[in-house]
Amino acid sequence: MPSIPKPRLSPVALALVVVALLFGSTGGAVAGALITGKQIKNESVTGADIRNGTLGSVDIQNNGLLGADVRDGSLTHLDIADEPVAWGAATKVQTDNFTTTTWTPVVSKALATGRAGYLTITGTLYAEDDFSLAGTGRLAYGLRIDGKVVDARKLLSFADPGAGDNGAATIVVPVAAGGHTVQLVAKEQGSGTFLYGGEVSAVYTPTGSSSGLALVAGRTAHPRTANR
Repeated sequence: MPSIPKPRLSPVALALVVVALLFGSTGGAVAGALITGKQIKNESVTGADIRNGTLGSVDIQNNGLLGADVRDGSLTHLDIADEPVAWGAATKVQTDNFTTTTWTPVVSKALATGRAGYLTITGTLYAEDDFSLAGTGRLAYGLRIDGKVVDARKLLSFADPGAGDNGAATIVVPVAAGGHTVQLVAKEQGSGTFLYGGEVSAVYTPTGSSSGLALVAGRTAHPRTANR
């Protein structure tokens, strides 16, 4: 009688049997432990293969992440915890007959910090007494962050009709991670001012200390505090 051929497993079926035996006898943890960098083809793992937020500083430091591993332009200061960063804005818009008695933005800048730290905010401006209006102009100015005025006791008090003067203010404030808006603001306490615009800048650092000045809704600036 002709012999009956014995059934044979295909290579795919044999591989499935081996995997099943491996998981059944030792568990999936052992199988996972068998996969190392040697089993992964170089440059085969991409950003799509890594879950967002799973890599930490230990992974980067101990595993030797290099600049060649990161796509150019893909990282910002928000991805680097200890990276200082600076922002700035300026305007040359001139405002004639500036008589507003409430805090009004002269120039604003929106920014975002990656984590809590400190902002060094500086604002500068130039203005003149508006001689077309009776009386003498007196321009109060200050810095505002996230809608709250900081150290508003600055004043340009002009000595003569039509005279001009420069003003500047700098403050260090603690900030939380996230978006912020810094502004140079001004309000009139005299007859009127001719405002020539201004500049505002902010420098973020992850460590430092604040000046301790409180955020206030605004204080009256007196002539003795004039910044001349």
